[in-house]
Amino acid sequence: MDKSSLQTVRETNTRVGRNSPAKRPWLTTLLAVIVYSISGAAISYPQTILPVTVAVSIGSGIGVAIGHLVARSRLRLVAIAALVGFGLLCIATAHRVLLDTVWLAAAIGPNAALAWSDTFAFGGAALLCAIGLRTSTLRFRVLSVFEVALVSLAFAELLVAHRNGAINRPFEIADPIIAVGGDPTTVFLLFGVGTALLIDLMLLHERSLIRSLIHLSIVAVVLLSTLYTTTAIGLPQPPTSLDHLGLRQGDTPAAKKKPEGHMGQNRGRRRNDQELMFRDDYQSSANRVPLSVVLLHDDFSPPTGVYYFRQSAFSQYNGRRLVASVGTEFDRDIIESFPSTQLNMPEVPNLLGERATLDTTVALLADHKRPFALESPVVLQPVSNPDPGRFRRVYRITSASLSIDLFSLFGHNAGSRAWNVEQFNHYKQAPEDPRYHELAKRIIARLRPELKSDPMAQALAISGWLSREGVYSLRSRHAHAPDPTADFLFGDKTGYCVHFAHAAAFLMRSIGLPTRIAAGYVVEESARRGGSTIVLTGENSHAWPEIFLDGVGWVMVDVIPERSLDPPPQPPDPDLQRLLGEMVRGQRPLPYASGRSFEPMIKYAGYLSVFFGQIVPFLLLLAIFVFYIVKIFRRVMPRLSSSERLPRVVYRAELDRLSELLIRRDYGESRERFALRLRCITPSFADLTRLHLRAVFGGKREIARLELQTITTRIHQELRTSVPRWRRITGVIIPWSWLMSR
Repeated sequence: MDKSSLQTVRETNTRVGRNSPAKRPWLTTLLAVIVYSISGAAISYPQTILPVTVAVSIGSGIGVAIGHLVARSRLRLVAIAALVGFGLLCIATAHRVLLDTVWLAAAIGPNAALAWSDTFAFGGAALLCAIGLRTSTLRFRVLSVFEVALVSLAFAELLVAHRNGAINRPFEIADPIIAVGGDPTTVFLLFGVGTALLIDLMLLHERSLIRSLIHLSIVAVVLLSTLYTTTAIGLPQPPTSLDHLGLRQGDTPAAKKKPEGHMGQNRGRRRNDQELMFRDDYQSSANRVPLSVVLLHDDFSPPTGVYYFRQSAFSQYNGRRLVASVGTEFDRDIIESFPSTQLNMPEVPNLLGERATLDTTVALLADHKRPFALESPVVLQPVSNPDPGRFRRVYRITSASLSIDLFSLFGHNAGSRAWNVEQFNHYKQAPEDPRYHELAKRIIARLRPELKSDPMAQALAISGWLSREGVYSLRSRHAHAPDPTADFLFGDKTGYCVHFAHAAAFLMRSIGLPTRIAAGYVVEESARRGGSTIVLTGENSHAWPEIFLDGVGWVMVDVIPERSLDPPPQPPDPDLQRLLGEMVRGQRPLPYASGRSFEPMIKYAGYLSVFFGQIVPFLLLLAIFVFYIVKIFRRVMPRLSSSERLPRVVYRAELDRLSELLIRRDYGESRERFALRLRCITPSFADLTRLHLRAVFGGKREIARLELQTITTRIHQELRTSVPRWRRITGVIIPWSWLMSR
């Protein structure tokens, strides 16, 4: 009764009994036909019309059935591949002939001729490809990876339009769901569950249909539980690892580091949890995912044609770059955290003359480190979230934005008359490298004499020079230099916004202009497309220099390189922009093509919601309860049964106990042989089997209750010795183990 004996019994249980039927090839063929048919339909559905999709599905299923027959033939795989290739060539030729034939179009019409030609071609091609792939897989099991790839690619291609946060695509799937007030993401998660089940079907090779259904049911329950957990906890957030500006929560390790102080010393209590990172070969492949939605409550057109949403500021020079200030007397126009009540900013610019007061609502699709606002915030207040499953936070903010062009700001002094010497020095500190000052002097020397001493003119001259001389590229090589900004500015002048912003800030500071770098999101006015909704993505994240003018406040002096090695950001999808805007407003989005009546769909969706949300969980709990009741009843029956039925119910109870331990009689295996197979872990089970058979087949001697109790006690002791405790406890917990008793 040692562990090696128990292992022997377990290995025996995994083998087919001597009288068990052979493996059923029809079951494997049926499963493969189902998988290929569904995958073929998924591949062709987005590309063509419904008759062609049906033909591809049917052709794929028939091809699998033929492939099983071909795999048993004596044809070599090379010959089969050649025949499949020749067949595809013939189909392509026939398709071209049918398209070029005039009589077919004249007989049934050009549209019908095209449809029938495509149906014949794609259906035949699917049949031949299925024959070739299935035959190859049956001959060489290692090629099953191609079948798995086929299923995965079929559904990935079906839902590819949904990538990058485009919840409104593909239209033919998303529109009906949105029309009834549903979330397409949940349906696409169900597509993922279906894909996993199909892959499981593809890899399943069972001898029994019942076993196959049981295994698939277990997988389905696990996947649906995962889906329910996902929808209950919340939808997956957009990726955050690619945010080089540190705008979102958890995207940089800066929050876990000790803040860098002024020249190595901390002089304040403000938390420095954001940094502008210099990176080499920065990748932005996932930056098209929507991160936030902004609703403009005022029809405001910025003088520069660009909306600037400021989230953070970097004004403290740490000897290498600008970081967020740790002093509470600096950058007081930055909101440090999300407030729970209305927040009035302690420092606001002059609201008269050069600035306009604007109201906006911001809905965050991803967690951010702090709020952002259109230029300078004045008042911020949280508002109720219209869709907590979609939006992380929603707040309303009043901002003061520049309403005049930058050239109209000539004549203002740099800095504020309310600043002390420490504040002036804070915003002017720059690297000691004399090249910054020399280059800045050469740039402003080109100004007209009356503008050479004007702060706004100097700042515009420096940003204009960088725009003309610099080259924008995310694949720069300056991050590991002792001074990345100097390596960029006095080197190849190729970099992205962090390089340009630092270069402009250091050049402006070298001539005494109070400057800082701001970070947030920048989007052109044309992205509104005439509406009031702006969708911000990772591509809109940006850093830019700002100077402070007396009586005006912080003014953006952005550097916009005229040359770029990277493609410009893609404009937002107008349908997605409209949809997200309506979600923020709390409206039920409807597709533009609203000629169809969605009332029946709404009705059926309500029924399905009640069925899967309330009835199905209740039925599952009820089934588990019934299973436990039956299990307990079968276990206690030996104490309640009459003497005539006692041998049978005792034997059944012990079979249930063995089934809990995954020790079961095989199909076709006699009870005597089963008891003989268990002699190494419970020899007493053979005695119980003998008494049971004697009672069943009409033994005249009455079996005493005490004798049966003695045998069962020995069986229990033997099982406790041979089987680990954790396995016995697990078997007791499983409610349906008695269903496997034979």
